[in-house]
Amino acid sequence: MSEIKGQLLGIILVIIVFGAIAGALAGVFSNMTDSVSAEMAKAITSRPAMLTF
Repeated sequence: MSEIKGQLLGIILVIIVFGAIAGALAGVFSNMTDSVSAEMAKAITSRPAMLTF
C-alpha cells in the first residue's frame, strides 16, 4: 500500500511542477506578445511612408 501512495504522490508532484512551469511560461509569452505588438505599432506609426504601395 505504501508503494502505491508513494507513486501517487510522485505523480501529483510532477503534475504540480509541470503546471507551475506551464503557467510561468504562458505568462512570459503573453508579456512578450504584448511587447512585440507595442513595438510593431510604434514602428508602423513612426514610418508610415513604408506602407505606401
